[in-house]
Amino acid sequence: MSEKPLSTDEIRAMSSDERAKLLHDLRMELARLRSQARMGILTNVGRIKIVKKNIARVLTVINEEMKKGA
Repeated sequence: MSEKPLSTDEIRAMSSDERAKLLHDLRMELARLRSQARMGILTNVGRIKIVKKNIARVLTVINEEMKKGA
C-alpha cells in the first residue's frame, strides 16, 4: 500500500467490490504492522496510524452508501 492517506474522493470513485477488497487489504496490513511492532522490527510506527485512518475512511464511505441506498 502507499505511504500516504487515501482521500475520500478516491474511495468514492471505487466500486463496492473494490472498496471491500481495499478494506480487506488494509486490515491485513494493519495486522502485519501490529505483529511487526510486537516483535520490535517495525521501522515506521506512524504507518499504523495512517492505515487505521484509511480503514475508518473506507468504512465511513461504505456506511454512507448504505444509508443513501436504504
